[in-house]
Amino acid sequence: MKLDVLQALRNPGTEYAFSVEQTIAPQDVGGSEVVFDPVTLSGKLTAAEDGSVTVEGKLTTVAHAQCANCLAPAASSVEGDFRETFIHGGDPEDDESFAYEGSVLELEKLTLSYAMLNLPMRFLCKEDCEGLMQYAGADVKTTLCQDELNVQRPFAALQQLLAEKSANENN
Repeated sequence: MKLDVLQALRNPGTEYAFSVEQTIAPQDVGGSEVVFDPVTLSGKLTAAEDGSVTVEGKLTTVAHAQCANCLAPAASSVEGDFRETFIHGGDPEDDESFAYEGSVLELEKLTLSYAMLNLPMRFLCKEDCEGLMQYAGADVKTTLCQDELNVQRPFAALQQLLAEKSANENN
């Protein structure tokens, strides 16, 4: 999303309100894909005499990923405050600063940076998600990993017969 700041550049020191919507492509975060709803950036901007423009406000969106415990779909609200200064004629490839040319600010880098910084540490489908559980008898829960759920065990019946035989011999 581009934000036209021509009016602010003509009137340095004057605050201007803005609200824009920005999209973010799906991101790989720690081997899991995170998908974002459209991101809303709202706040105010002010230009300085030197041509720099300060934008500050709030970012809001919803991020979607797999639950860290059970791998079900999970969503989390993402909100964060931001305050950044865009330098006119700066290096657009510099990861440490924001630059712009002409009278238009490109907000993709700012949006992605603040959305990623405000992601939760872990996505959970519900607050008390226990993960993939199985009852192993006598109300004892054992956790299963996803790989165990998909593995076929061709000798499971034989293993059960051996266990029964061993139990009968001990009695």
